[in-house]
Amino acid sequence: MHEIEQRIVAQGFFRTLQELDRTDRKDENLIRAIAEAASRRNVLLSQQDLDFLRKLSGTDFFDIQIIACEIIPFLDAAPNEVMNLVHLLVEKGGDDLAANQPNAAFRQWCESDKRRAQEIISSARAGDSLSLRHLVFALESKDDFQEAMRSAEAIGEERTAGVLALSRMALTLAEAEQAVAYILGIAESCEAEGAAALIKAALDIAAKHEDLDRAEFAEAFDRTAESDYPISVHLMANALNMHLNQMCPEEVQRCLEGILKVNPENRGTIQEIDSALRRLWKSNPQQAGQTAANLIARTEGAIGKDELQGFFSATVSGDRKSLATLATSWLLEGNYHVCSTLTSHLSEINRTSPCVDIQPADLPLDPIDQVFLCRKAIGFLFLSPMTAASWIVAVLRAGNPEATREVADLLFDPLLLNYGGALKDWLESINGTDGPETKAISSAIHQANKLLDGFEAAREVVELEPQASQRALVRFQEAEEAARIQEMAREKSIFAQIVTTQSLLYGDQSSFSMKDGEGNRCSQAVHMAEMSVSSELPKGVIFDPVGTEWLLERFRHEQRVIA
Repeated sequence: MHEIEQRIVAQGFFRTLQELDRTDRKDENLIRAIAEAASRRNVLLSQQDLDFLRKLSGTDFFDIQIIACEIIPFLDAAPNEVMNLVHLLVEKGGDDLAANQPNAAFRQWCESDKRRAQEIISSARAGDSLSLRHLVFALESKDDFQEAMRSAEAIGEERTAGVLALSRMALTLAEAEQAVAYILGIAESCEAEGAAALIKAALDIAAKHEDLDRAEFAEAFDRTAESDYPISVHLMANALNMHLNQMCPEEVQRCLEGILKVNPENRGTIQEIDSALRRLWKSNPQQAGQTAANLIARTEGAIGKDELQGFFSATVSGDRKSLATLATSWLLEGNYHVCSTLTSHLSEINRTSPCVDIQPADLPLDPIDQVFLCRKAIGFLFLSPMTAASWIVAVLRAGNPEATREVADLLFDPLLLNYGGALKDWLESINGTDGPETKAISSAIHQANKLLDGFEAAREVVELEPQASQRALVRFQEAEEAARIQEMAREKSIFAQIVTTQSLLYGDQSSFSMKDGEGNRCSQAVHMAEMSVSSELPKGVIFDPVGTEWLLERFRHEQRVIA
């Protein structure tokens, strides 16, 4: 103890902490000894300590802050000195996530002696600015509902501290109802920023009580949804994300309407919206899908698949029927930006079946709408032909008879004219049953095969082909050039001296020897597996790129006829 006290007197409080090892943080006797020695000083922090702290930065500062947080609960010093220490540490930490750790240590310091909390509360109400900054921790540690309500009924910083303390305390149901009613009541007369903070606190209180009456929240969100202030939009997104399971349908609807006003540049709010829609998809996929579509349409694609990754991931990993309903509704609405987002979401790379399972029940009743839906599917999902054909097959199975002839033509042209691989294999696999679609699918496949056989017969024009010897010479020259380029690249590589190169002629594993920790050589084997990516390029891109693109653009931009 005497040695520690001498070091603190000679070097200062913070420099002494800097000399401690990481293992010293777990030595409670040492921590207590440092706290006692620091508490016996005339002042807790000298000018020497302040100058030393000012020079610290980065890891050096946070290493000291971590140890200081262990010491603060054991200090026996005046409240203003401890508050000053905490304030300096938090302010020095800046925007770092660990910057607020001293506040938790200060709360423990208050809890160890209730008189400390009361002294800080009294000083704060007397107008002391430092006490006002730390009032919320004093109220929280005292855990007195009436004391916290008294502060919440004040004005300015004291009210803020009182409301925040209430949101963190463990209240009874009656206390929670009283606190929520009061907080939402004062939120009505506040500006957007103040109202958002108050509603957030009320939500945190209500989240701890399932039986609490939430009728007032719907009214609060109704007023908030009218505002397009970023803080208001963020509040509604956060409420959906954090409290969705406790919210009533009216609250959810108001918040979903409010988040549509989000600015695409506010990435933090968009992340909250993404998480909220991902959670909502599990309980109400139709509502989540419609909100996502409205967001994409309103921002003209500025918010899309990349910004809503969590939501789109949930649509794929969840119920396939819900995904089919989502895709159908988006294509039927026909918004260009929404359907383009669907294009990037559904991919058939390495697939042998469609991305969605479309059933006749998913289709609209009107034959014009059924044709419109199939044309939209082709326009936006042309590079995923099996998926695009799913709507056509559904119409052929149980669609309106007035639509089946036209969609059967779409199956032949442009789909089967452009794709002869996985699409044809999938159609043949589902065409084994005697369903109403069998004849139409067989006819389309037959027409496509006949036409493509004609292309194949006329494909080779011998007069225009170079001689076999000339082609072989060109291939040999290209291989030699590639080998020279590879050799030059290896010579300039920074890894050439630290890795070995192996040339595999055949086999399914690679064997090599290496030295173990004791210097002995041992043999190692790395087993290899095939990696492949398969995707089919539409023939129209080669034979008729302009005509193919014109057809697709026409399908993408045509408008739905509403009777």
